[in-house]
Amino acid sequence: MRVNKLFSTLVVILLTASVTYAQVNKNYDGVRPEVMKGAKNFVFMYTPFQSNLGSVPAGSYTRVNSSGDLEQVDVAGIGFRYFVSNQFSLTGGVNFGSSSIDIPVGTSTANMKMSTFGISLDGNYHLPSLYSVSPYVGLNVNFGSGSSTTDDGAGVKTETSGSSLGIGANFGFDWYFTEGISLGGKYTLGFRNYSAPETTVTGGVNPGTTTGPKGSTIGTGIMSVMMNVHF
Repeated sequence: MRVNKLFSTLVVILLTASVTYAQVNKNYDGVRPEVMKGAKNFVFMYTPFQSNLGSVPAGSYTRVNSSGDLEQVDVAGIGFRYFVSNQFSLTGGVNFGSSSIDIPVGTSTANMKMSTFGISLDGNYHLPSLYSVSPYVGLNVNFGSGSSTTDDGAGVKTETSGSSLGIGANFGFDWYFTEGISLGGKYTLGFRNYSAPETTVTGGVNPGTTTGPKGSTIGTGIMSVMMNVHF
């Protein structure tokens, strides 16, 4: 809660400073988009009116849920953008996660491990700016994978794994509303292929490997709202 209040206060201060600067400097022509070779910024997902920042999308993986249906799990990570020329930028999102949990079961201990990896890359061409707005078009490629291993402590081990690969076309913009910070919106028309997740059981009365369903989707994703912090 304190972080949210601090962030809200910071945004208000920045906006007030920009307005004050414009009033004092009559020749000030507003904030200009930082669209130039060498420009760089961190990227955060932004939820309007809630003052919270989140990780950026970084692919997804597949698994079979308790009903036996294919399930997509999105992963998120650190986002960064760099302008390789005055018109072309690369934006990447990277995720890596690992966890291990020990669960007492009677006189033994069960162990569950899980790991995820995801990467998303945008290559965007920035069109001529409209005042403080920089529109762009581009392509997105993303990949994600996830795996888990469960040892019940009684000689039965269950391993699962799944992944997905996607590609899409981006249509978006960045609004440079104050110095050092911009807000962006993006639609992605894309295709994603989901692998058939595998489950391998070792030990017990029913050892073996089973393969779940696979699938694919195509369509326009939900619009992403980003906050970019330039430095």
